[in-house]
Amino acid sequence: MRDTRFDPLPSEMRRRRAQAATEMESGISWVNGCPTNVGVEVMVALESLTNVPTRVFASADQRLGIHRVETWASAEKLRGEGDDENRLDALAAVVNAFVWLAENDDELEDSGYSHRADYEPTYDAETFIEVVNDRLLHARVDWLFEDGRFQERGNYVMHSEVLRPATVLLADDPAFTTASAAFQSALTRLSKGETDVALTEAATSLQEFFRALGVDGNSVSDQLDNAQRAKVISGADRSLMKPLIAWVNADRSDRGNAHRHRAGDVSKADAWLMMHVVGALMVRLSNREPRDIIAAREQREAQAAAERAAQEQREREAAEAATVVEPWSQFGSDTPF
Repeated sequence: MRDTRFDPLPSEMRRRRAQAATEMESGISWVNGCPTNVGVEVMVALESLTNVPTRVFASADQRLGIHRVETWASAEKLRGEGDDENRLDALAAVVNAFVWLAENDDELEDSGYSHRADYEPTYDAETFIEVVNDRLLHARVDWLFEDGRFQERGNYVMHSEVLRPATVLLADDPAFTTASAAFQSALTRLSKGETDVALTEAATSLQEFFRALGVDGNSVSDQLDNAQRAKVISGADRSLMKPLIAWVNADRSDRGNAHRHRAGDVSKADAWLMMHVVGALMVRLSNREPRDIIAAREQREAQAAAERAAQEQREREAAEAATVVEPWSQFGSDTPF
């Protein structure tokens, strides 16, 4: 039976729904550090999923090059010590240590009692990694543990040049609300290992993107043909995109969750490729450079931050002006003249 001890609590589920609603309007903002709440939840999982947590912390501390006498540095960092970037390093060290020990540690642990036998160490690495990746995703941390190592989400170049611009592009234009929801759902499903659903959702986002451009059709391939006829794209664009669209359409038809497929038939590599192809096509169809899309978002965010700071300054000045003591206030309610 699957371990349900670390499933999101009702409050967390409500927060995630609120987060999804917010991102429908503002898009996803990825971060490069590990928030304290993620570190704390990882600590809880770690101490529940191995009976020798100190071995994990000792190995992680060694990797971090930190030695303390009374406390474990990696544990303290996960609990909140230091900043988010240092906490991300500690998290990576802990995750790598946990996985390595799960595969290599067979040394009995001293029970500490003469009348009790020493015991074997246990590590539930599969559940631990599932918890880590789930918490990282929902904190929108740009890292995860995949394919045996801690790494940037997806391929970094593809993420920065394709996935991030695509999510920002979709989120910043209300016309692409439905396409944005499907694309974000694909990312979420992929991170949870639901690769078949991710593949279908990615293709759906491309179809909805075309519909937002006023291009209908029974399939993505039909929409591409109709896009040329409607002069949404040129003949050269169609020739360039036709093989990619054909692959997207065929992959969805053959292996998406709406169709019959063998368990495990859709690999993460398949789903990531689908995400990158679909994201690249949408960015290409927008006729905007990826860096321009990101720069425009950053400029808006900087402007909004400046406006908030100016508003807060005005409010402080107004509050200070309201508390200035008038020269005649010492005479009570009567003025001195």
